[in-house]
Amino acid sequence: MSASLVNNNNVAEVEQMQGYYIFVDSKPISDYEYLGTVKSAITFSGQYQPVRDALLKKARKQFPNGDGIIFHFHNGGTDRADVIRFKK
Repeated sequence: MSASLVNNNNVAEVEQMQGYYIFVDSKPISDYEYLGTVKSAITFSGQYQPVRDALLKKARKQFPNGDGIIFHFHNGGTDRADVIRFKK
């Protein structure tokens, strides 16, 4: 990791679930390409885990070659996730 990143307080290690690197209220610093968006079909009364898991399942089915997923959660609105693939 470069010296500029080591001293930067806004860099984090992200979790990986169902083959995707997970970004919530954040985005990767590595270059990536946007593959598409999946949206939550139903509201789970604000519970993070059921919404996350439903979006992950939908994303994996629609974009099996994705590397990461950027979540956008909206209270009272439609939650969505952008699927990305990192550039080599």
